[in-house]
Amino acid sequence: MALANEQPEGFFLNASIVEIKDESACDPLSWFQSSQTFGSRWFWENPNEDSSWVGIGNACTHSVHGPNRFADAADFAKKLFNDLSVDGPAEAPLPRVAAGFSFENEDPKGDWSSLGAGQVILPAIQVVRKSGRSWLTVINDFPTVFPESNPPFPLMPAEVDPSLWSSKPERDHYRRLVEKALDNIHAGKITKAVPCRSITTPLKPDLPTLLSTLRNLYPACVTFSVETESISFVGATPERLVAIDKGDLQTAALAGSAPRHIEPATDAVLGQGLMTSPKERSEHDVVVEAIDSALNTLGIKTKHPASPELLRLHGIQHLFTPISAKMVDNVHLLEVIDALHPTPAVSGHPSNPSSLLRSKYEELDRGWFASPIGWFDSDGNGEFRVALRSALVTNESTTFYAGAGVVEGSDPDRELLETDVKLRALLGPVVASTKEDL
Repeated sequence: MALANEQPEGFFLNASIVEIKDESACDPLSWFQSSQTFGSRWFWENPNEDSSWVGIGNACTHSVHGPNRFADAADFAKKLFNDLSVDGPAEAPLPRVAAGFSFENEDPKGDWSSLGAGQVILPAIQVVRKSGRSWLTVINDFPTVFPESNPPFPLMPAEVDPSLWSSKPERDHYRRLVEKALDNIHAGKITKAVPCRSITTPLKPDLPTLLSTLRNLYPACVTFSVETESISFVGATPERLVAIDKGDLQTAALAGSAPRHIEPATDAVLGQGLMTSPKERSEHDVVVEAIDSALNTLGIKTKHPASPELLRLHGIQHLFTPISAKMVDNVHLLEVIDALHPTPAVSGHPSNPSSLLRSKYEELDRGWFASPIGWFDSDGNGEFRVALRSALVTNESTTFYAGAGVVEGSDPDRELLETDVKLRALLGPVVASTKEDL
């Protein structure tokens, strides 16, 4: 069976899985660091859940486009798993497929173009670490060389002020975006918008050092990297789009933000202000209701607390509502993603008028920023995150992305400062991980 036009007819796949005992090879980041010549790398780590994996090289790939891209990706994955035989211990994790998608249905342009509107990839080498054990999966005897050294030590993030890395015209443009969003809210056309901005710097970080720094700095987030031969998309995202484990579905609403403070008393006041702010609570409630509605259309009944809690991260805190459900038969994880993406937390509400506002005024190709990125296996288990706190790294530069939710009561200067806080989350680690003097 042909898996896709990327593979010849009659191409069959075999996965061999063994447990790794060598200490330096147990960390997926060691494999990432030692595999710089393969051209394609995926990295994913959630330190708080003791979960990490890396995918190196491509045993099988498929690109998707247009409004049916999630269904296309699911169909391809079904054929792939049907053609994949697995040889390994019963307790070993199944081989994983890596997948990511652009924010819009159309293929992104410029530096984003090598990623396209969506990719589904079976990495040729996979290393999964979970609950203290590490496993190596090799597809079709792909050449494998064990790493001989541990990953680099994490660094302290540099003290940075994103406003010094952005121009006055760019900052004024963002204020105008917020004002235009407020005009549409006052006119009753939308209830929420999420204008985004970017800053481009001449930075070129060392990726293994950056990933080591991010996973150490943000243990409650997923540190990720997707690399082609020409670019790397990297970040540490706090927002889970959906995770499925043995039929248990977990998602979350993450909307409403405030900075952190080094003084505990001041930090507590900032958090309490976030919890009691009508503006922030309204923004958050829109996201919760949209997730409930989207999953209900698939016959999935959700459960969640009546009120949000605080998710405190390094430098920023958010309103957070965990949402759980039981998966229903004959619904694929990618169908759930199709129903959820994009949530109002990253797109605004209602979706269509917010999208028109974005396309007309934002003047930004979001690429894979704020988009679904993750993995899944043949049993339907997997996790996708919304690719926030992220940056696009090329041979010449690093571009950082951030957005802020605009609802009734928003202030252009305050929303601009919120995006600065979000940009700082990655800018500081990237500056620290850049070896060259600027």
